[in-house]
Amino acid sequence: MMWANKTYGTPKAQTRSGLTEAFLTILVCLMITGCSEGSGEENQDGGDQSVTLPVARTTAGINAVDSQIQSLIGADFEFEFYRNTTYQCGLSGHYTFMVVNPANGDENTEAPLWVFLHGGGSGYFDEFGDYYGVNDQTQDTWNHEETFNDLLEGQLLERTTDNGQPTDITLTRRMQEGYRLILVSMCDHDSYSGLGTPYHNNPNPDAEVNGMQATMAAVDYAARNYPTTHVFAHGSSAGSKGAFNLAISYAAEGTPLTGVISDAYGGKRAIQLLEESADDSPYQPGYDSEKMIEKLGYFGDPDNNVLAEDQIAAGFDDVPVLFIGGDEDPFCIGHRPAVQEAAELGLNNCEYVWDELKQAVDNQPNSPHQVSLLPGETHVPTNYESPANDIVDAFIGNILASNPLHPFAAQPKVIAGDKMMLMGHSFFRPFADEMPYHAVRAGVDGHSQNVEFSGGESGSPMSLWEDAEHRANVQAVLDSGDVDVFGMTCCDWEQTPEGEPALTPEGDPVLSLAGWQIWFDYALAQNPDTEFFIGIPWLDYPTDYADAEAYAELWDAFYHTLVLPAMDDLRALYPGVTIYAIPYGEGVNELRKLFEAGNLPDVTHLEGPSDSSLFTDYKGHGGQLLKDLVEYIWIDAIYGVDLDTYDYDDGYQADLKAIAKSIMDAHNPNYNGPNR
Repeated sequence: MMWANKTYGTPKAQTRSGLTEAFLTILVCLMITGCSEGSGEENQDGGDQSVTLPVARTTAGINAVDSQIQSLIGADFEFEFYRNTTYQCGLSGHYTFMVVNPANGDENTEAPLWVFLHGGGSGYFDEFGDYYGVNDQTQDTWNHEETFNDLLEGQLLERTTDNGQPTDITLTRRMQEGYRLILVSMCDHDSYSGLGTPYHNNPNPDAEVNGMQATMAAVDYAARNYPTTHVFAHGSSAGSKGAFNLAISYAAEGTPLTGVISDAYGGKRAIQLLEESADDSPYQPGYDSEKMIEKLGYFGDPDNNVLAEDQIAAGFDDVPVLFIGGDEDPFCIGHRPAVQEAAELGLNNCEYVWDELKQAVDNQPNSPHQVSLLPGETHVPTNYESPANDIVDAFIGNILASNPLHPFAAQPKVIAGDKMMLMGHSFFRPFADEMPYHAVRAGVDGHSQNVEFSGGESGSPMSLWEDAEHRANVQAVLDSGDVDVFGMTCCDWEQTPEGEPALTPEGDPVLSLAGWQIWFDYALAQNPDTEFFIGIPWLDYPTDYADAEAYAELWDAFYHTLVLPAMDDLRALYPGVTIYAIPYGEGVNELRKLFEAGNLPDVTHLEGPSDSSLFTDYKGHGGQLLKDLVEYIWIDAIYGVDLDTYDYDDGYQADLKAIAKSIMDAHNPNYNGPNR
């Protein structure tokens, strides 16, 4: 990121000699660490950032609700019903799911897991409060909690039995083979794809779309609490999109599923045909795909290249996917004569819709994917007796013949996540912003956060308090009363009435506790169990220092002479309150030492482009490698993530995880957090 250079505080030419000069130099830089002006790439008001992968979610709200044993298709099955109170449905209730244990088995029976995402179309509220979906749907069709009976009778029994006799379809076959099923609900009408973004125009003002979060939380829970081998996802109709999105979401975390059955497909051409055939499509007159895209967010927007045809064209091969459907499916206008574009290619409408997907698979070397568009079949042929079910069996058999790994066999230790309020400047914010990314990958369950940013000295604790807008933003989060951890940065300084730095009799600057105190007092009044950390960054203007040794010596003197005594003073003022420090500036000192010794092969310049330099500008904003190192220090310091076993490849030659761990191992344990 490019930032404007701007200097504040006492000019260096006016500082004194010796140790006092060192402290006053640090005083200047730490009063302004970060900059007050940023490029358009930064959100200056600390507002919402784009929600993408990995998927933030939690199992913390999952509770067992009901359990029954019933005889079905010639065997006894145990049905266990769960509710996740973290995620609310569009209009009422919460997301639920049902675990169907293997035939004549129980929760202790080891089995492959079959994740079923049922259909239901998609729908949205427009700006006038009117609801649009599939022809026979209203706002009440898929925006309320799905009950035990909804999942058991309305989804499972409706498909797997006919007048009490088993139907020969994909779900029935898996139950007969001893799979454990998990049926997940869809109660935001979002094709299982919501990532916690606002549910636009919903009459509930705080409503979100949470389909993918709730679905992954359910799978996480099942994989952790039931003995699980292989994991397949099977989505029909709207669930077909959810199943593919589930595959790429888990793959993004390094946990590729064993395989996916995507029963129905709608790529970019489907949107075109549905709009051109609005008078005879499955959707209500007036249905606007753009409004549905807006509701879904990341997974809805074709420009994000998340459609299967785009993902596969870009090389996605982590999870074998069977795309299956019928060429008379009305959702690809298969019930009507070919439109002109299809006819010119000698294709019917469904062949035209599926053609780009088919080409992507055909053009992918050694593709694990398969496209089967069946002549004469209609919508979701795996849900009725058809040749599709034999094709599914063969696809599964080919996958299992290669003896694939069990996706969740080596799950990381689950670490309880915290709700955090993080505030600071541009030598703080990049690492705050990346906490969710690493939290998910490191096995932290339930991490959430808000970030408030202001550049330069305006990002210090007292400055953020004195700014009415920033103060209100932070207080709004703290007022919830459930913030677990409040992290902020350094530093505020005592000043004379004339606005000059106040000095001790020895001529040293005086670190002010007032900014920290005023925020501590407010946060503790809302939640007396709030924990606090203070992150200490590196020195700015790094090229003003002769070498790494001089640079590190000043930071070390500042940290041990001023910061740690300030921590002691704060702990004395707030007995029993958890207060700790994160010395991430020490990591930057170590990087500079390695660079000057020629032992940092990934960096070629002290200052320059982000991907090849330690710093990006004279001010000292961090290059990418520096940022990545500090992110490791943060997840170690805050959550105690074991960096020796953290399964994440950053692509560098330098072992950044080892460097970060050495920094925290050497840190005085009296000033570490409770997880370290």
